[in-house]
Amino acid sequence: MTRVFVATLGTETNTFANFPTGLAQFQGYFWSEDGIDGMPSSHTSAPSHTWVRMARAAGWEVVEGLHARARPSGTVTRAAYEHMRDLILDKLAKAGPVDAVLLNLHGAMVAEGYDDCEGDLVTRVRAMTGPGARIGVILDPHGHIDEVLIGAADIVVILKTYPHIDYEERAEEVFDLIARSVAGEITPVSALFDCRSMGIFPLTRPGPMPAFIADLQAAEGRDGILSLSLNHGFPWADVPNAGAKMLAIADGDQAVAERAARAFGERFYDCRAEAALPFTPFDAAMAEAAVVGDKPLLLADLADQTGSGAPGDTTHILRALIEAGIRRAAIAIFWDPLAVGVCFDAGVGARFRMRIGGKFEPYSGPPLDAEAEVLLLRRDARQAQQTGSNSLALGDVAVIRVEGIEVLMATRRVGVFVPELFEDHGITIADKQVIAIKNLYKHTDVFAPLVRKQLYVAAPGTSNPNWHELPFRRLPRPMWPLDPDPLGRDRA
Repeated sequence: MTRVFVATLGTETNTFANFPTGLAQFQGYFWSEDGIDGMPSSHTSAPSHTWVRMARAAGWEVVEGLHARARPSGTVTRAAYEHMRDLILDKLAKAGPVDAVLLNLHGAMVAEGYDDCEGDLVTRVRAMTGPGARIGVILDPHGHIDEVLIGAADIVVILKTYPHIDYEERAEEVFDLIARSVAGEITPVSALFDCRSMGIFPLTRPGPMPAFIADLQAAEGRDGILSLSLNHGFPWADVPNAGAKMLAIADGDQAVAERAARAFGERFYDCRAEAALPFTPFDAAMAEAAVVGDKPLLLADLADQTGSGAPGDTTHILRALIEAGIRRAAIAIFWDPLAVGVCFDAGVGARFRMRIGGKFEPYSGPPLDAEAEVLLLRRDARQAQQTGSNSLALGDVAVIRVEGIEVLMATRRVGVFVPELFEDHGITIADKQVIAIKNLYKHTDVFAPLVRKQLYVAAPGTSNPNWHELPFRRLPRPMWPLDPDPLGRDRA
C-alpha cells in the first residue's frame, strides 16, 4: 500500500514589521497535532483537506504531521519555527518509510536565523526520506523560491490566482503529479528562471496577466511540460531569494523545462510594468476622496493591510478624512482590542473621548484621540469569504461613529473579504462618499459593482508600497523597479 505523509506549516513574513511572530500566534489561529479532520476548512487549509481526501479515495495510507498556520506578521521567532519544524520531522521519523510527502506551505516564512523556512524544512524532509520518496509542495505565489527548495522537492506547484481562489485545484494538481511519479509514469525535472522583478501583480485586473495565466495552463500537459507556475515574490521581505521567478516542470527532459521557464519568464518580464498594481500617492487619493460621485470611492490602505503583515491599526486615512471635512464615510477593519474592550465596557449608545489605533508598533503611527459614539457591539463576530468556505472569525467587534465617520474595530487582525462585512454590522455602503478598507487587492472584484472607483493608496505604514523608500539591504540586485532593466530586454 502507498503511504503518504501530509503536513501544513505557513505564514507570510514581513521583515519590515517590528513585532515578532511567536508560537502562540500559530496555536491561536490554525493548529492541530492530531490530523486535519475536524479542523475548519479555509482557503489555507484546503490543500491538506484535499490531499487527505484524495489519498483515502485512492486507497493510500495517510500519516499526518503538524498542521499550523499564522496570520501574516513579523519575523517568526527561532524557537517557534524550530519547534514546529521538529514536530513535523519527528512525526515523519516515527511514521517510518513513506512513498510520498505532501507539504502545504506558503513560501514567505522567515524566522530568526532562517531566511528560507520552506527550503530548510523540505531539505530536512528529503534528508530523512532519501531519494526514493516523492515530495510535493504547494505554495502561495507571494513567496520566495530558489534552487534549494526546487532541488529538494519533486513537485512544486504555485497558486495561479490572485485573489487566491484555486487552492483545491492546485492541491489536486500536486496530488495527481505525485501519484503519477510514485507509479513511475513520469520523472519530474524542474527549472527556474529569475525574472529580477518585484511588486504586486494581480491576475484578474485588465491587462496582460489573465492571458498569461491562461497560456500557462494551456501549455501544461503538452510537449513534455507537466506544470508551469509563476512565483510573484513577496515584496515586503528583505531576503536573498526574493523576487519573481518562473518555474517549469518537465517529464524527464531538463532542457524542455529550462526552455519553458525562460520563455514564460521573459514574457512576464516584458509585461511586468503593465501587470503591476498601480499605487496612488496619499495626497492624490485624499484629493479624489473630496469629490462627490454617484457611488462611493473606495480607498484601499495598502501599507496597513494585515494580509502583508501590517498591524491594521494606523489612523492616517481616518485622520485625513476628518481633516478634509468628509463625513459620509466608513472605514474597516481597525485592529484595536483595547478600544473594543473599552466600548464593551461603555455599552451601545455611550459617547466619550477615546484613543483609536496607533498602538501596536512604531509603524502604527500616532493614535487618534476623538469623541466617539458606540453604535454596535458583537461578540464572536464572523465574516464570509469569497470562496464560500467557512467564515472567518473577527473576534469581538465594535462599530463607533467619529466625526460622522463609521469605524469598524475588531479584536482579531483580518482584512476585508466581502462587502457584506459592512452591512452585517450596521454600516450601509450606498449612502457613503468614501469607503476605506485596510486591504491590498483581493477585495477588488467583489466591490467593483458598488463603488465608482477604487484607489490603491500608498499611505504611511509597515507595508509601504513605495519600494524605493524601503530599507532593503539583502535583496538581490539588480531588481526592477529599483533598477530599470535588470535583464536588458527593454531595449530589445
